[in-house]
Amino acid sequence: MFLAALALSLYLQDQAQPDAQETEIEDALVSAEEDLPPPPPTDAASLIAQIDEAWAAYGELAGELGARRARERFLAEQLLPVIARNDLDEGAHGDILRETADTIRDVEGANTAWAVAQLDPEYFPILYAEQTRMGQQILNWAERDETAEGTIVAALEGVAMMGLIDGPSYARRADAWRVLTGQPQLFGTAETCLNGTINPGSIEEQATLDERRLGLGLPIMADAWTEERLAQACGEDVAGAEDE
Repeated sequence: MFLAALALSLYLQDQAQPDAQETEIEDALVSAEEDLPPPPPTDAASLIAQIDEAWAAYGELAGELGARRARERFLAEQLLPVIARNDLDEGAHGDILRETADTIRDVEGANTAWAVAQLDPEYFPILYAEQTRMGQQILNWAERDETAEGTIVAALEGVAMMGLIDGPSYARRADAWRVLTGQPQLFGTAETCLNGTINPGSIEEQATLDERRLGLGLPIMADAWTEERLAQACGEDVAGAEDE
């Protein structure tokens, strides 16, 4: 009698198991659906509101950016066809380039300085997320200023954290700039040389280091900086970065 009851109990458990698995699958599917962003609106009122909101937020910036791009394009359109000619008087190419250099430098310099001024660390990630093309153009101009790397790195942090640019690449860029300027690393990706072996050097806020790394798609520090790697010999001027 006991064996029969035990067998019946096991049978009922086996029968109930698929139902439990199905419930777990259904719960997972429901959770995944809840995490999905809502579908884009299709009604006129919502779409009109979106357009009006974007215009109010970015219309002026778009106009300024467009005007500045037009100035650079206009100069190029005037200069390049002339320089490309092969029938000019002797020395004309050099004279033209020399006399127009100041104008080109002034226009490009003004646009570059304006772009750097747009890289507010709080504002720029929002701009990049909502108006990516404008954000990319501003970033391209700002990168013409070799002294603006710190400003660029700060502005891109929020963009990287949102997953809008490659996280590991951003981490390496940020750490390289910090090492260059004598600051502790944030993500521990850059290689320095300590006592003849490769080392990440000083790192800011080490207690949350792995959290920051994982947030950008990097492995935890222990997996990236193994004992074998830390034992590698190096010269005095190592400036490499970890290969993620």
